[in-house]
Amino acid sequence: MAPRGTPAKATGARGKGVINGRDRGAICDSIPWFARTMGGVHYKNGLCWGFLVDEDSGIRSYIDDELIITRTGGGNEKSSEGGEKILTQTKDHDEASPSMALQSTANIIPGNKNQVLRRKLPHRYNVMAFFRIADMWYEKINNKKACRVRLEKLDLSEKSWWAEKGSPKPVPHSQRLTKPDIKQCPTCLTHHPKVYSEGWMCLSDKCAGFWKLNGAQPPVELTFDQKFLDARLPADPEIQSPSSLVPNLLSTMSDDDPHISTSTIARKGVVCPMCKKCITRRFWNGWKCTDPLANGREGACTFQKVMPMHLVSVRSVSDDFELGPIKRAVWFDSIIKPEVDNTGLLPYRRITYKLGDAGYVTHLMATKDINARDNGPNDLFQQLQVHDLGLRRYPLSAAKVSGTLNAQFAVNFGMPYKYVVAVDSLGFNQAPDPVLHTLGRLTWATERAVSIQGGAAKPPNELLLLGYFEGQNIGYHDDGESTLGPTIATLSLGASSIMSLRMKTKYYLGLSKSNKLTADDPILPQCNNRENRLELKAMLEKGSITAKEYEQAWLASHKKSKPKRDCPDLIKMVLHHGDMVIMHGEGLQKFYEHEVKVDKDKALRFAVTARHVLEEKLTEEERGKGVFNLTPAQTYGGQ
Repeated sequence: MAPRGTPAKATGARGKGVINGRDRGAICDSIPWFARTMGGVHYKNGLCWGFLVDEDSGIRSYIDDELIITRTGGGNEKSSEGGEKILTQTKDHDEASPSMALQSTANIIPGNKNQVLRRKLPHRYNVMAFFRIADMWYEKINNKKACRVRLEKLDLSEKSWWAEKGSPKPVPHSQRLTKPDIKQCPTCLTHHPKVYSEGWMCLSDKCAGFWKLNGAQPPVELTFDQKFLDARLPADPEIQSPSSLVPNLLSTMSDDDPHISTSTIARKGVVCPMCKKCITRRFWNGWKCTDPLANGREGACTFQKVMPMHLVSVRSVSDDFELGPIKRAVWFDSIIKPEVDNTGLLPYRRITYKLGDAGYVTHLMATKDINARDNGPNDLFQQLQVHDLGLRRYPLSAAKVSGTLNAQFAVNFGMPYKYVVAVDSLGFNQAPDPVLHTLGRLTWATERAVSIQGGAAKPPNELLLLGYFEGQNIGYHDDGESTLGPTIATLSLGASSIMSLRMKTKYYLGLSKSNKLTADDPILPQCNNRENRLELKAMLEKGSITAKEYEQAWLASHKKSKPKRDCPDLIKMVLHHGDMVIMHGEGLQKFYEHEVKVDKDKALRFAVTARHVLEEKLTEEERGKGVFNLTPAQTYGGQ
């Protein structure tokens, strides 16, 4: 039953010029007072800045043209009820929960799946207005203590854009004389308004009479008291909106600022000044409101802002005085100790980390002479910035939040390769000269790093180029797609980074996320509880214990080992400008994963990675994209 006072279902709401977003990722990227990809409340510096009220607002919620009653964040989990996923209160809200300052302001973003407003909204996500937090109290939901908040629209002088067409103009603030009925609790002596028409209740969660209606538990379905809904706080000139409703990030960035184009702030989203749509920065050189790949259906707005991409010098992103040492000193912070070869691939230093039968990782350290050669890393870093490479960010295919983009800007040449996003692939015949020079280097590195270990590598036929702005990283992942060969080579240009490699959790622990024993457990070196796992496996294979006894003994031994959830980093490498890394092995991507953290104080890095894509799994057209013929100048010989 809807609370009394809920407006009747309407045919629609006015929405022209409303700040809006097609997906949550764009809203969170563009609106500073709701930069929260998960949850319904955005907290920052101890204050509440915004609420998102979408599909599941919970019981006893209310929205009209000027008033919102909703729950605070936290303590909820999704559960199935009648085949439908709903949020269920599973924990008490208490003093440890984020608090809200009464009389402070917050913005409200309703989604068009919200059922409480009971009218059609113009966009998927819509920015309402600034509200003031007028009251807070505790209730019981699912027998758990839950905090409830009441918000009043800050500006009551004009009709809300979401009000029903033909509805009357709002009553002036000075004429709003209605006050709620207030009563003092005889037990705790606190005063509370009469919130529900069914009767007054004490709403102090510490009181013995809390949430009792005439001494008994109230019904689940309650209706709001009309005086409580009609009441408004007196106008207060001291309470102001914290910022303009439409953030204008573009006005704060100067095209003449050489540091802005690749900075952290410049990769944020903006609100389109023409149609008020939230736009993430999907393109290397700026923002476009209409993007045929992401939102071509909307296709009307022509706004775009192209940033002048000021050239970033190698010196500004490198700590090396002369952009590379004559011979780099090596400090190892890895559990797996490497082999060091100072002569085999001169002028490179070759550092090799062996991972048993799974494979190995080779780090080729560049020098000043390597970096300074014509079309070497110094030149390539500059050239990749000058050419229009088609770099852009793509929607993550497995993202929990719709509209989430990969952090880096990407472009793929040669055979198609999806990694975590669907990246359009350009043929090598479309690749500019600096890209082919990097391909020449990585082809050489792939062949030499593998052959020096006695193996034979297939030459790369695919190249993925990633551009990192200031503050961007790539988290733990693997390159284990079934279409890839066993060798992956990467050239690092620009800012230094730390590449770490660890065992995947299910092989490190021998358990899946659902606490089931990993099938075909290889029991790799450095895994948790290895000796006991080997012993139990040998007993099972000999038939001295049954499968059930094996599982029971395994789980008991695992519990006794008190493992950490994730494997510690087994390899840590500092990748400097000009360095190359080659990962080789059939089991390396299956059993291990890696991440890259870029120096957060540096503005720009390129990572160029070449792989061999198995041609038998591709179409004839796709195979043709991977064909290339390097000129003598583009062919690299290890100089």
